[in-house]
Amino acid sequence: MGLNLSNQEKITIIFLLLIIVLALGINWYKNINQEEKMVINSASSRAEESLEDNPVTKIEEPPIIIHIAGAIKNPGVYRLKPTDRVIDAVKIAGGETEDADLDAINLAALLKDGQRIVIPYRNLNIIEGEGNSQELSKINRPFSSSPEKININTANSTLLQTLPGIGPVLADKIIEFRNKNGYFSSIEDLKDVSGIGEKRFEGIKDLICVQ
Repeated sequence: MGLNLSNQEKITIIFLLLIIVLALGINWYKNINQEEKMVINSASSRAEESLEDNPVTKIEEPPIIIHIAGAIKNPGVYRLKPTDRVIDAVKIAGGETEDADLDAINLAALLKDGQRIVIPYRNLNIIEGEGNSQELSKINRPFSSSPEKININTANSTLLQTLPGIGPVLADKIIEFRNKNGYFSSIEDLKDVSGIGEKRFEGIKDLICVQ
């Protein structure tokens, strides 16, 4: 005996089947999304654990060794960081002495491994009857390789002006050039300073040195 369904009943049954299929589809979609989220969270957790178990090793640059001398309280050889500057070398050596001339050097210059830094003295006047004249003369030129030569890498303006043909303007130009470009590698480099030509250089080349 077959079922005699009206058109209205058939439409109702079809509508109910569609609702059931739609509900099953939505439930399936939610389950898939939940599984994907669980996989992503699991992968993230494993990545974080891996980073914690294997932290990135910070590479430290090796220290540099410098020698600081001259008008400094504790001259000697010191170990510093490659990012340190001349001022840091002065501090680690106990600071400058009372007769130091820090304006004659570039305190902001970066240090180099094996570098020798000479802190110049101020040009002291020898007063008759006070102290030992030989000791004062030695203090006046602590950076000279010989008594009669002036180290153009560390000499202050006053000492540079003792050279023939070098006045206050040229002395300041030498110091400015030195602070901007670093120490002179040879005495011939002095000719790169504006105002010091071949003739002027010939008149002072036997009186200067680099160190």
